[in-house]
Amino acid sequence: MRISLYQYARLQELGIPVEMTRYSDKYLASEERVNRVIFSKATYCISNHINSGGGIGAELIHSIHTDGNRARVLAKKIKEANQNVRRVFTRSLSNNEKRDYYFMHRETGQVETIIIEYGFADSIQDQKKLSKDWIKLAEAVVEGICLLTNTPYKEKTNISGEGEQPTAWYIGRRVESIVDELRYYRQPGWGDQYLVNTINKGIGFPKIVDKIKVENGEQYKVKNSKGDIYYITANDKYVIVK
Repeated sequence: MRISLYQYARLQELGIPVEMTRYSDKYLASEERVNRVIFSKATYCISNHINSGGGIGAELIHSIHTDGNRARVLAKKIKEANQNVRRVFTRSLSNNEKRDYYFMHRETGQVETIIIEYGFADSIQDQKKLSKDWIKLAEAVVEGICLLTNTPYKEKTNISGEGEQPTAWYIGRRVESIVDELRYYRQPGWGDQYLVNTINKGIGFPKIVDKIKVENGEQYKVKNSKGDIYYITANDKYVIVK
């Protein structure tokens, strides 16, 4: 999860539109996961994992319906971050060679999904690499995504993964409404039963605590000056983070 959160924050910094299927380490059913990917209308989906089963090094898996070139771009960057790349490959169903084996390839529609296994949890060598250098590996993929999206890459200084925890770019910042009569809520949801009040343009909350998925949208969990918790849309059509 920390790799994904780090990449989310970095891609935001670099100006690349990005969404997450989840923002915390909670279970998400396969159907809901792919629905969120499809709903995002993204060009690419990076599905981050840690492998197991006996092996050493990273593996990248692409759809049978792509040439694998974009997966190889990411693999090259991971290798440059001093992680062994075991293989870049694709796999089809045993009973239908025209369908992808992995559901994240098979069910995400027009989105090109690349599965990244950063190493093996049951490998002592990879355990050390992932513990010490996970940010370097995460940053390598960020640089690769910049190449895929033709976005200028700006290197992050003082990259060190040991003992560091990622913080999403918006955490602790102020959020303000950019429209009049914007609704905010006492708990996650959009219904009138959760409504607290509305705020006008220029009014907001001094601290964002978190961002969560709510039905087909997102809300910021926010705190006011008294420490009270509320929920407000995270849609940038209605709010701005400062």
